[in-house]
Amino acid sequence: MAEINVKEAVKAAKGALLELYEDDPPKAMALEEIEKIKDNGRELWAVTLGFLRHNGVDVQTPNTIGAIFNPAPSHIEHRVYKTVFIDAASGQFVKMDIRQVS
Repeated sequence: MAEINVKEAVKAAKGALLELYEDDPPKAMALEEIEKIKDNGRELWAVTLGFLRHNGVDVQTPNTIGAIFNPAPSHIEHRVYKTVFIDAASGQFVKMDIRQVS
């Protein structure tokens, strides 16, 4: 069987991420990094995706004149990065890791 190509790996990674987070779909998902690696003798595509997540903190908008010109957001979002590992031979999801950005 032929290995999946890079575009198929990205599509599989995005699909897995959307399925895993179906109760809170990621917003503004973008491909950040991709590489083929070996893990225990198996070739994997390591696909890093970045997206916005709501962190559950609501921000109250102050009732002042300054709030008219500089309104506070209704909630705080932050960008998170996940590396999704896809089996290069089958295209199946293997695992997902948090990708720390410094």
